[in-house]
Amino acid sequence: YPNRTQQNQLEQMFGNDRFVWNQMLAMMNERYQNNKALPFLSKFKLNYLLKPLKKEYPFLKTSDSSSLQIVNEFLTQSWKNFFQDKTGQIGKPRFHSRKYLK
Repeated sequence: YPNRTQQNQLEQMFGNDRFVWNQMLAMMNERYQNNKALPFLSKFKLNYLLKPLKKEYPFLKTSDSSSLQIVNEFLTQSWKNFFQDKTGQIGKPRFHSRKYLK
């Protein structure tokens, strides 16, 4: 079981993952609303945007970079599912909150 410091680090990391998800999702939603013909960004392009995001928000540097890259991969996959869904059952990706439980 993790001790108290490790629990704090995990909570910080999960919070940073949620923050990156919401920031990237807001950017992609705005991009989609402005021009629906533009292709969505790949996970590599989203990973490229992590560096300026870390400069703007220094608390993201405490998080492991691979966890932030996985968040971008999941976001890209959710957008792919949204565009490839022919049944209309899968909606656009949603913002994550602290209260949301999986």
